[in-house]
Amino acid sequence: MYDKIDDLIEINLNLLGNKEDNSEFFFDFLNIDGQQFCQIGKFHEAERLAENMQGKDLLTIDQELAVMTEFGYTIFKNGGWKKHLQKEYNRSLNDRLKKGHKENLELTNLNLQKENFEHQKSIRGLENQIRNLTRDNLRLNNWDIRFRWLIAIIAFIIGFITKYFIDK
Repeated sequence: MYDKIDDLIEINLNLLGNKEDNSEFFFDFLNIDGQQFCQIGKFHEAERLAENMQGKDLLTIDQELAVMTEFGYTIFKNGGWKKHLQKEYNRSLNDRLKKGHKENLELTNLNLQKENFEHQKSIRGLENQIRNLTRDNLRLNNWDIRFRWLIAIIAFIIGFITKYFIDK
């Protein structure tokens, strides 16, 4: 019975859905061959099927009467149990694909954040080098100015001494 449970649910959900009051005694449920369980003497299997369908919230059992739930009626109207299972499978597959895609995007995001951090780190290093070079350049400019003043003073003194000795 359990290897064809979805077929049995499909058959008996249609049976309940086509009834005017959406209810049926569960021993009148149909098997795969379309025979009623009560005709072939398998009351216990009919009861197990009804309990299984109740567990899936497709029907409620009131003593021996199986009454279709709103959820069961919605599935019946939307194409049946197998179509519902296929939709659930597709939804699950789609969710897994979305989750995988999301994980890939998160991994890519983490890699990009790592690259950005490394880039920022290299920028800080380069900014430190620029700051050091600017400071060194200012020192060299200060030494250059001092050196030029020193040469100017020495040239003035040499010129003054030369003029003083040449004039005498």
